[in-house]
Amino acid sequence: MHSNRTKIHWALTIFEIIIFILAILSVYLSANSEWFWFLYVAIASCFLYVIIKFFEAYPAAKELLVKEDFAAKISDSAVKYGVEQYFNMQDSVGQAKRNDTTQEAIRSAQKLWLCANSGASYLDPSIYRHWPAIEKKLEEGVELRVVLLDPYSQEKKFRNMTNVGGEQFDSKMNLANLIKLYNRYPNLEIGFAEHGMHATVFATDSCLFFDPYQLGLIGDRIENRSFSLKITPSEPAEGVGLYRLFKSHLDTLWRSSTEFSDWLKKASDKLPDNLPKVKER
Repeated sequence: MHSNRTKIHWALTIFEIIIFILAILSVYLSANSEWFWFLYVAIASCFLYVIIKFFEAYPAAKELLVKEDFAAKISDSAVKYGVEQYFNMQDSVGQAKRNDTTQEAIRSAQKLWLCANSGASYLDPSIYRHWPAIEKKLEEGVELRVVLLDPYSQEKKFRNMTNVGGEQFDSKMNLANLIKLYNRYPNLEIGFAEHGMHATVFATDSCLFFDPYQLGLIGDRIENRSFSLKITPSEPAEGVGLYRLFKSHLDTLWRSSTEFSDWLKKASDKLPDNLPKVKER
């Protein structure tokens, strides 16, 4: 138990029940002229009534009784801004739970958005993580807007150089597959951004998943696994809900991106050989 809020709530509820019982008892005592005990019951009832009314009138006073540990304080603060679930992505159970929750969100979605370094876990059939759920939505005509990090950008080159070996091209990005999907699904929009890809943000119309990027080297490679958050729309009393904030991050990247067919023309001298032809839209 991270907080005693529930205990305080139930204590006040029990006090109300006790007052009701004491009221019945006082009627019985007065009917039988048991005035000595009637006086004690009346005093007890008044005392409990004053306590309940005091905490109703001054909610801040009730907060003085609340004892919470660190986890409860974080939860109370985060929930106000839309954080619904936390997933430990360094733990296999957390990873599995995050994947299952994401696929549930996809199945009920009416619109989909994604910004990511490569988007492979969502768009590459060979990885087979979220692709079956995404494919079903695309077949249904649901719109999917994707912003990926330009694999030839300075930002990507820096990440590559930080990793030992310095990959010249993002090994997770399957351009041939992206072209096939782009040709097949007119409801799939793809853009490439050169800057600002600091997290994977996968959004539906009712929630989003936020996975931060960083450059922490563990051994000789960047450790990509840290944590993930499921966030739903919220209207906090102060500041901005995190769904609105991170969805805005995604929208900003989209506005700054280059449309897929235009990007392919721009990067034609750097592309791998034997890529499929792109159908003009």
